[in-house]
Amino acid sequence: MAGKTSHEKNASWAGFDLSTTGLGLGVRSSQGEEAYAAMKVRGATKWKGEPAFDLAHVPKMISTLLKKLQREGWTFDKTVVSFAVRQHDMVLLDKQGELLMPALSWQCNAASREVAALRTQGAEASVGRIEERFILPKLMWVLRQDAKLKSRVAQVMTTGDWITQCLTGKASLSTSDAISNGLLEQSNKRLAADVMKKAKLKPDWFPKVVQSGRVVGTILAADKACDNDWAAVGEILGGGKVTAGLGDNHATGVGCGLTEGDFRTMVISAGTSGTINRVCGAKDELAGNAACFEYYRSRLLLMMLADCCKWYDRFVAKHASKYKDRLDELNTAALKADPTRLRRILHEGGKETYPPDWDKLSLGEKVASCQFSIMLELLLLIKSMQQEVAGGEATVDRFVLTGGLSQSQFFQQAFTAGVKVLQPKAKVLVSARSGPLRYQTAAYGALLNAIRPTDSNAADKLCASKACGSAKAADTKAIQYLMRACGL
Repeated sequence: MAGKTSHEKNASWAGFDLSTTGLGLGVRSSQGEEAYAAMKVRGATKWKGEPAFDLAHVPKMISTLLKKLQREGWTFDKTVVSFAVRQHDMVLLDKQGELLMPALSWQCNAASREVAALRTQGAEASVGRIEERFILPKLMWVLRQDAKLKSRVAQVMTTGDWITQCLTGKASLSTSDAISNGLLEQSNKRLAADVMKKAKLKPDWFPKVVQSGRVVGTILAADKACDNDWAAVGEILGGGKVTAGLGDNHATGVGCGLTEGDFRTMVISAGTSGTINRVCGAKDELAGNAACFEYYRSRLLLMMLADCCKWYDRFVAKHASKYKDRLDELNTAALKADPTRLRRILHEGGKETYPPDWDKLSLGEKVASCQFSIMLELLLLIKSMQQEVAGGEATVDRFVLTGGLSQSQFFQQAFTAGVKVLQPKAKVLVSARSGPLRYQTAAYGALLNAIRPTDSNAADKLCASKACGSAKAADTKAIQYLMRACGL
C-alpha cells in the first residue's frame, strides 16, 4: 500500500462508474478536495451473438485509474470504495469462482420466450415487471442455449457484486441492482426463491442479499488477492472497505443530490441523455409511465429523453461547427436572441426536423431555438412525472437543474419559465456544484454511497444548489406562450 504524502490528498472515499463505454473514478479527501479519472471500457464481446463483456479486463482498468491518480499525488489509505455499474450485467461463476462466460449486458434482449413463461407463472406478482434484459429471464435463456452450464454454475450475481467479491472475498447481492433484475421480492427485498424454483433455477446459486450502501467487507491485501491482476488493485486499496454498490440509475439519482426521504424534489439532468428523477415511497401507487428502481428504503422514478446533449451536439456539428470548442460563445448568442423569434425543432427517433424559415434565423436565434426545443421535451416529461404518483401531483415543489446544458443561462431561463407554467409557486434551482466531478453524476453517486455508512445525509450536504436563472418578464411571457402553444 502506498504511503501517505499529505492528508489533503488521501482519498478517503472513491466511487467507480462502470458503464457500457467507459470506467470513471471519482475521489474525495476528508478535506473536500476531489479528482476524477476516466478511460474507455475494455472487453466488449459477444456470447451466442448477444452483447457481453469479458470481465477479465476489469482489475487492470481499475488499477490503471488508481495509478493515474497516484501520479497526480493521491494516496489510498483506508479508502472506502463503492461501484456504480451498468444495470442488468449477469455473471456466472463455477465452484472455483472462475467466470463461466462473459457478462451478458443490458443490451441482450434475447429472452422474450423466458419473459413470457415467467409472466404465465405469475412471477410479476412477486418481483414486479420483468423485461428481457433482466438477469432472471436471461439466466433461463443462457441455460437453454447451453444446458451443460447448469451443472457447472455455483454462483450467479451482477458485475458490481462480482467486483465486490473479488475485492473482499465475500459474496453478496446488492439490493440496488438485484431488485431491478427480477431476483428479489418487491415487498421485502428477500430473494425470490419461489419464483426461481418455478423457473427451475436454484436459489442457492445467489449470494446473501445486502442492502445497498452497507459495508460488505475489507479489501484484501495483495498477498490475499485471487490473482495477480487483483493483487495490483489490493496493493493500492488493501485495507480499505467496500460498500454494497448501486445500479447506474440509482447512482445517478444520488449524484444529482436526491435523498431517499425527499419526496418534494425533482432533479432534471441535461447531460448526454436527459433524465427526470423523483423519489417516492416504497408503497406509493404509481401510474406506471416511469421506470422504477430501488432508492435505499424508497424508490426512484425515472423518465428519460434519450437525446439531450447528443441532440445539441448534432445541432452544433451541423449549424455551428466552428464553435464546437467555443460553446460559451453559443450560450452568449442564445442569451441575446429575441425570444419572440424562437422556433420549435421537432425531434423524433433521434432525428430533428427544422422549421421552414430556419435559414432566416440568426445564429443566436438558432442556438436559442435548439436549447428551447430540448428544454420543452424535458418539461413535457416533467409534466408526466408530476402525475406519476397517485395523489401526489402537487407535492413536488422544488425543481433542480443539473448537467452540461445547465451551464447556459438561456437554458436556465427556459427551465424556470417552463416550471412556473407547471407549478407557479415552485422553487426553481440549478446545481451549484463545482470541480472535476460536477457533471460525473454516476461516479459522484457511487462516491456518496461510499460515504453513506458514516453519513447518510452526504448527498444533501454535498450537492449544493442556487437560484436558477430567469428572464425578464416580457421575455418570460414570450417563452411561456410558445411552450403552452406546444402542449405544455
